[in-house]
Amino acid sequence: MRTLGRIVSLQRGGIAASLAYLVLLGLSIALVSPPLENIVHDVMMVSISPFTHAPTNIVVVSITEQTLANFPYRSPLDRGFLADMVARIESARPLAIGIDLLFDQATEPEKDARLETAIETARVPVVIASASRTDGLTERQSDYLNAFAPSAKRGLAALLHDNLDGVVRGAFPGREGGGAWMPSFVAVIAASTGVGGGHSPEEMVYYRTGNSLPFSFPTYPAQAVPLAPLSWFEGKYVLIGVDLQQIDRHPTPFALLSGAKIGVLPGVAIHAHSLARLVSGNRITTPCPAVGYAPMLLVGLFCLWIVSRPIPVVFKPVAVACTVLLVWISEACAFARFAILVPMVAPALLVVGLSAFVGFLAWRRDARARQFIQNAFSKYVSPAVVAAIVKEPNALHLGGEKRELTCVFTDVEGFTSFSEQLAPEVLADVLNEYLNGLCELFVEHGATIDKVIGDAVVGFFGAPAAQNDQAERAVSLALAVQDHAQRLREKSARRGHSLGSTRIGIHCGPAIVGNFGGNRFFNYTAIGDTVNAAARLEGANKYIGTKNCISSEVARQTTHFLLRPAGVLHLKGKNQGIETFEAMTRHPENTILYEEYLNAYALLAAGDTRAIAAFKLLVKNYPQDGLIAFHHNRLASGEFGADIHLVGK
Repeated sequence: MRTLGRIVSLQRGGIAASLAYLVLLGLSIALVSPPLENIVHDVMMVSISPFTHAPTNIVVVSITEQTLANFPYRSPLDRGFLADMVARIESARPLAIGIDLLFDQATEPEKDARLETAIETARVPVVIASASRTDGLTERQSDYLNAFAPSAKRGLAALLHDNLDGVVRGAFPGREGGGAWMPSFVAVIAASTGVGGGHSPEEMVYYRTGNSLPFSFPTYPAQAVPLAPLSWFEGKYVLIGVDLQQIDRHPTPFALLSGAKIGVLPGVAIHAHSLARLVSGNRITTPCPAVGYAPMLLVGLFCLWIVSRPIPVVFKPVAVACTVLLVWISEACAFARFAILVPMVAPALLVVGLSAFVGFLAWRRDARARQFIQNAFSKYVSPAVVAAIVKEPNALHLGGEKRELTCVFTDVEGFTSFSEQLAPEVLADVLNEYLNGLCELFVEHGATIDKVIGDAVVGFFGAPAAQNDQAERAVSLALAVQDHAQRLREKSARRGHSLGSTRIGIHCGPAIVGNFGGNRFFNYTAIGDTVNAAARLEGANKYIGTKNCISSEVARQTTHFLLRPAGVLHLKGKNQGIETFEAMTRHPENTILYEEYLNAYALLAAGDTRAIAAFKLLVKNYPQDGLIAFHHNRLASGEFGADIHLVGK
């Protein structure tokens, strides 16, 4: 129950952390993307926009410091001068005249009247700038402004400044006021010549030069108008406004790359760009959010698929970055070619953020999968093999290689008859306890477990990782297995069950090791004569009375154990016999037995008849020793020498 509660707690914690990340991601995008979006917008507007050819029929008459120097007062501007200038320009038959000045207070009555007359009696459309209380006018200013030249066309001269940085990025169409629509200054000018405009705000179109500077409409100083050729204004839209350092100047996208000196433009210049947009029909298309986000989000699905794949982690951010960059390039091309402007920063941040989130989940999934392979799969396959697979998954394919191996076979004596005496559930408990201990010993000694068949465990040393002390490990394992088996035998005996002893065969030599089987199922195993010989040595224990049977190839590579010779076994199908030994734990009693046995065996091997008396004495002193009993019986039947021929083995 504690484990279950812990799992539930971890799952809840993971869900809470995921939700917290997603909320934080959303808030971060909401906070970070608008200013970054503005930067991207400005860079593209001034560098790659398609608006490089402005209409040629728009001119600006600017009121500068040199103009004001001719009058006794600077503000309001001398309206007699304005009246004369309007009359002069009107005589040139322009398309329309737009005066970007607010007449919100009285000056000299005679000059005010002259200007009103010039505006209202002009034979061409004359549009004057307007404003309202919303734009900061006082009630008195607003009343005077509305009463000045009441029959004249007028439009709101407001500009759309971005709330974040004050840059003029939107084209102001007008606004509702007093229950009626009040169009913008340039909308009224365009409408006076039959060019219509909408009521919805749009992206501002700025015309640029080839080197990313603002397009400069033909501009003439106001003081030069009386002497200017009428051709300067004939058939043109003429905009009149101030170009002063501290008055009516506004930041535009050009300020980002070119600085304030170039990128902060007079209001009349911005109106010229806006009028050019209406006259030329140039528009920036801004799709609805669903369409604008679609390209990046569709590619984002690909990014999420990429980061969820079990590929090296280092490739994932590179793939996501390249994909996002490719979409950005495509969207930039769409703007440069077709003036289609879509959000670029927010969708990209969303894709990158979600990709990072999914990538982390995939990394955690893969880490858990590796952990699962190591923890769970190791219950079925040797941990050594599992470690090799985790380190190099590509190694998991059919095929093998030749290696020097030391093979170990174990089997329980009389297990078949033993199993018939027990209930299935009791047998399962006994067998699992036995095999669990054996497998732990195999792993502790660095062996690769090949297979578990019933009560038999098969393993080897030397693969997948090379081991220089294979023989030492194998013999040490054999003795540890015997100790484990003996403890279980004693435990089983106390329960009234007679578990047989464990017999072990060990041999070393060349073998083919690798993955063998079919495409659907295969096993990491070893094959070859070395493996077969080890299996047959394990079986030979039954006949010669040993608990373990170790070949001389293994014995020659060990120095820490008591290895008494068992004889030269001649197995069926082999031309040469295998000299074998039995390993014994090094303690005083075994050392005495070992010395006495060596003396007797030397007589046996030499064919000396004194071996009969020597083994007779050994049998008397060590009646439970199977190997001594085996040789005693051989001698009793007249069989001398170390060669042992096992019929059928």
